[in-house]
Amino acid sequence: MLTELEKTIRGKQNFLEQVSAGRIAEPKGFYKTIGLDFLTVASAVYFSYALSIFLKTGAVTGLAAAVFPFLIFSALEVIMIKNIIRRLSILLIETLAILLFFYGDQLKYVILAGAVFFALSFWGEIASRTEMLHSTEIKFLRLTLPLLKKTITALILFVIILFLPRWNDKNVFISERSFGGVFIWSAGIANNFYPEFNFDSTIDDFASSIAKYQLRGTRPYEDLPVAAQKTLMAQVIPQVSDQIKRILGGELTGNERLGDALYKVILASLNDWKERFGIWFTVAWVAVVFLVARTIGAVILWISAFLSWLIYELLVAINFIAIRGEAVTKEVIVFP
Repeated sequence: MLTELEKTIRGKQNFLEQVSAGRIAEPKGFYKTIGLDFLTVASAVYFSYALSIFLKTGAVTGLAAAVFPFLIFSALEVIMIKNIIRRLSILLIETLAILLFFYGDQLKYVILAGAVFFALSFWGEIASRTEMLHSTEIKFLRLTLPLLKKTITALILFVIILFLPRWNDKNVFISERSFGGVFIWSAGIANNFYPEFNFDSTIDDFASSIAKYQLRGTRPYEDLPVAAQKTLMAQVIPQVSDQIKRILGGELTGNERLGDALYKVILASLNDWKERFGIWFTVAWVAVVFLVARTIGAVILWISAFLSWLIYELLVAINFIAIRGEAVTKEVIVFP
């Protein structure tokens, strides 16, 4: 038989063991959220790398591909991470990560870009969490769109600010290599809608595609013999080519690539405006670039939101996360 003292001592030991075990046990989903934090920071590093390559070579496809993972993981973070202090800490790490490939730039631009990115991202975080506080159901798109909108704006301003120290008389907009990358990417999209035109070609080849488009299908041209068609085509192509050269300006032979000639025209015009309007040109340039990027960003926003929603639904379906109802009691102001 145990004495009363022994029972008391053993009872206290069991109680201490239970408390100790409870304290060291990780909360549910601990490792899952750690994995999500890691992926979010890794996506910020990837975006930083893709942006550095874009500013050097104009690799638009790589930059566009890097935007989506970052937006998707950020949307999942605001839904799955409840602790605002933890989310703030991760956001600070994201800011350092997205600047990773730019620490060699001028310090004032690095600090400004980081501050703008962090401020807008945190604003979006608060906006989404406020929406969550006033919602009784998990409506994914409604809760994540405020964050995604602010994050898109943050990324656009981040890119513009980091581009500013690379701006010079020969690089008023973007470098020739960067413009070439953008032009080839845009030409690929345009060819999907207008396969008759060869945009990524020389001026003469482009003029040839326009001449063929204008003549083919017209009754007088189709009624001519093949030899006469070739003769007429040979006469029309130089005329179209001369018109394009006059529009582009400069001493052009027709053997220049269309993208290169277009870049020189834009560069000459922008340099002229820069000399004439000074600081106001810079302000207008930033505004135009921001508006264009924001328009493209609207498309990226909805694609990212849709992909995020699909991943969210998949995580719910495989029971990686679950939706539970909970009763909430809160204080209100009333008149007695």
